[in-house]
Amino acid sequence: MAHREPTQAELEAAHWLVVLDEPRVGRQDIDAFQAWLAADETHKRAYEAVSATADKIDAVLATDPLGRDVRHRRTRVVPVRPLTIAALSVAAAIALFVISPLSPLRDEAGAVYATVPEQERLVRLSDGTTIEMAPGARLRASLEGDERRVRFEEGVALFNVAHDASRPFVVMTKFGEIRVVGTSFVVRLEPDAAITTVLSGRVEARREMLFSPDNSVAASADQEIELGGGAPTVSILAPDALDRRLVWRERMVALDGQSLREAAAEVTRFSGVRFAFADTATAQVRLAGYVAGDDVEAFLELLENNVGISADRRADGVIVLRSD
Repeated sequence: MAHREPTQAELEAAHWLVVLDEPRVGRQDIDAFQAWLAADETHKRAYEAVSATADKIDAVLATDPLGRDVRHRRTRVVPVRPLTIAALSVAAAIALFVISPLSPLRDEAGAVYATVPEQERLVRLSDGTTIEMAPGARLRASLEGDERRVRFEEGVALFNVAHDASRPFVVMTKFGEIRVVGTSFVVRLEPDAAITTVLSGRVEARREMLFSPDNSVAASADQEIELGGGAPTVSILAPDALDRRLVWRERMVALDGQSLREAAAEVTRFSGVRFAFADTATAQVRLAGYVAGDDVEAFLELLENNVGISADRRADGVIVLRSD
């Protein structure tokens, strides 16, 4: 097979592939990537081609010889020499690209992506969009037709949407839909609402209601949209609120007035441990603070010391929480 030297756009695309694969990619990097992608159509094509090659590698790495899912075990630690490691990663991505010819866009109609407790996943769609999924998330993607569509069914995810003014990107939830052409935002599905935190750009949200079919709002960076039982609302984030919205990327749970039921559900996503409640009043206790999502003992200690809630462990592994 004849090999060719990668173009400058392909070299830059490989660099961004490495940057965006970091579990704690910063907002400045996200903004810079968006600007690079929008600057030239060749950038978009190069990123699509390089990321398609990387997805093939992800598929190979998805299971070990015993059939166990190992995707979440990919490197998540800071290397001793990060610049050297990054350079090697870029070289590997370029080598893979040179070996493989340009690939057609993957057909993602109905493609389902999901994470289990303790697992994180970075999904790269064929349009250049990346979706960073927290543990316990689930979505269905379809990039066919005039709109790019994702049905977000469960959990929390960070969307970094590739700009395409001719094909809006729509995230559909049971509470309504979120529509953008290219921006970054976080969607969190709670029991009674979908919360969208805008990191950059502009986001529109809409909820169809029987007597008011055009309930739509728009929000920009550092604002948040809530789609719940009524008309959608927009609020301005407090200075420290953005960090709390993204703390799940550090495998932490931010307890910011959530009910114990909601907090326990977050701990379950990270740890896999299940909880039950002795009564409704216990489930509705409100909490504040931070706890490591996969540190169940620290969570139980916080409950006991701060709000007087004790824990009983059942034989089936479920932890029953009750107010003392």
